[in-house]
Amino acid sequence: MMKRLDFLGVCGLLVLNSMTSAALANGTPFFFPNSRGDANSPNALVYTGNIKDTQGRYVDNVQVLVIATDLGMTVPVRNDRPGHYRTPDVHGWIENLGGKVNPEKIRIDIQKPGYILARPVAVPRRTIGTHSVDIVVKSIGQP
Repeated sequence: MMKRLDFLGVCGLLVLNSMTSAALANGTPFFFPNSRGDANSPNALVYTGNIKDTQGRYVDNVQVLVIATDLGMTVPVRNDRPGHYRTPDVHGWIENLGGKVNPEKIRIDIQKPGYILARPVAVPRRTIGTHSVDIVVKSIGQP
């Protein structure tokens, strides 16, 4: 009987752990009240890419900020592995707030102590799809 209780306890912990993991994306918790938040949706707008410094080295622990300037909305994402990031469905975030996606009003910035963007990020002018958007940063004090 004791072995069966241990087995059930382990199974319960695994289920609880998998439910907790499902609520995280790129280490950032988020929740959507409807399915538009699903980055696998055919109407999703997702940005993914690499973050490198001006010497071409991957930079870790960077917070990427997708900003809808016309709505005053920011979607923060911390990179999920060295130098790589992937946003949740930005289109879904905007629609869940009652807005409409205007790709000309979306910009991408970063936050990392000691770093700034080396140049403005070129954001694709599309409202759906997964788009590769690489980011180049430079250390403050670099020419």
